[in-house]
Amino acid sequence: MNDAYVTATFVICIFILAGCASIVPSTHHLKEPLQKSSFNAYNPLSSPLSLPYLEELRDITKSGAMLISDGSYALLHRATLARMAKYSIEIQTYIYKNDIASQVLMHEIWQAANRGVQIKILVDDNGLDSDYSDIIALNNHPNIEVRIFNPYRNRIKLFRLSEMVLDFKRVNRRMHNKMFIVDGIALIVGGRNIADNYFDNTLGVNFSDTDAFFLGQVAKEAQESFKEYWEYHRSIPVEFLPSKRKMKKFLKNYSKVIQELESDTGEWQKYHDVMQVFIDNYQHKKNKIYWGNGVLVADSPEKIDAKNPTSKILAQLTKILENVTDSVYISSAYFVPGKKGFEGIKESMQKGINYFILTNSLSSTDVLAVYSAWERYRDKLVKINANIYEYRKSEGTIKIRGKVSSGASLHSKIFVFDNKISCVGSFNLDPRSSVINTEVVAIFDNEEFAKEMTKLIQIDMQKAWKLKRINNKTTWCAYDDESDNKTLCFTHSPDTSWWVRFVSVLAKIMPENQM
Repeated sequence: MNDAYVTATFVICIFILAGCASIVPSTHHLKEPLQKSSFNAYNPLSSPLSLPYLEELRDITKSGAMLISDGSYALLHRATLARMAKYSIEIQTYIYKNDIASQVLMHEIWQAANRGVQIKILVDDNGLDSDYSDIIALNNHPNIEVRIFNPYRNRIKLFRLSEMVLDFKRVNRRMHNKMFIVDGIALIVGGRNIADNYFDNTLGVNFSDTDAFFLGQVAKEAQESFKEYWEYHRSIPVEFLPSKRKMKKFLKNYSKVIQELESDTGEWQKYHDVMQVFIDNYQHKKNKIYWGNGVLVADSPEKIDAKNPTSKILAQLTKILENVTDSVYISSAYFVPGKKGFEGIKESMQKGINYFILTNSLSSTDVLAVYSAWERYRDKLVKINANIYEYRKSEGTIKIRGKVSSGASLHSKIFVFDNKISCVGSFNLDPRSSVINTEVVAIFDNEEFAKEMTKLIQIDMQKAWKLKRINNKTTWCAYDDESDNKTLCFTHSPDTSWWVRFVSVLAKIMPENQM
């Protein structure tokens, strides 16, 4: 049974299964964790996830890696890892929505907790889009803890404007990290949050994204980073947020969700069968795992409170760039290099290094102000012959229910240096990732893995607008999908109205360092 069949069946199953304001205490005075929670000691090599790869994992300097580009497969991978967990699961995410994807995933989390697996979930409050029924119910389980990072004091979103004005420095800085860690030996890191549109499950805009699965040392380092965030004084236990009256209501509602998920025994059995196929493939080493030297690079949670925050990730990428001799491939949802970054690109291009940069177009971006900031460097990069591509807004794809999604937006954050060293994580090349939010990436040294990542970027570039200088104007060109060998070219951002382009110009008044 091939992966395409498994993931397609998995998507069908989850759609069918899914068919059946208080005030937070001030955090200013908190210098220690509100509540100590243990990280149990165990041997990661005794995890079911380690057993097929024990020989490779004995070399503690090496890590295994596998790319995850398909959204449905990314959800299946997470759910299956949860089912295989024996000791612990740590989840760190910027966005969490109570929708189909989270319900399927959290059902597996609940079952893992019933087996005695210790589970910790850390969500940034800015990305928490839930009625709390699920996370409160999860937190009520004796083996599950949920914490909210850097919470707003007011739980009513309408009243948060004053807080953003009076306490802007704190609430503007967010935990953008995304990690899924199992048994201290397996890790998924990348750009995906926990919400339907990151797993191709929505009829709205879906995000084209990239994760990577790691085994070994990188996962161990990820668990250490997670612990640092978990114990930071801005991580608040979720039970501190709503009232006890609301907690009872939430628990009652969530039990109904679980009952509805399991009500169709036939479809539920198909779901289990698909998961078992995935587990069998893993246990028999049917997936291609690349082995090499890897390292996890994560900002400290203290970056949130730092007077002059810096980026460990940007420093590491800059160090790698100093030794590049041939090419740099970048796929970044938001690309605002700044004056210093632009000069660095220009200088390295003068040494013969080729740049291939893919980012969102004005029609595909989900943050217009960031595109406006990118425009300041776009034409300059085209003029110095950097290979610039902008993600082309698709017409959408047919979803399970026979309807068409409204298209896709690029959300990947991946880098490839000399087709040898690769980087995947939550880090965009923009000021927000560099000096405002906290981020995490995995850097991996394996030529085959790097070439596979380059191929992913090149596939996206084939579907993107190629920016050129024609008659001294920046021009967007792409092949016409409906006409062989015919090229479409525009002298303004394609697939946009004059009004959107006008607003993009107005958005330039916003400070670039807040992008």
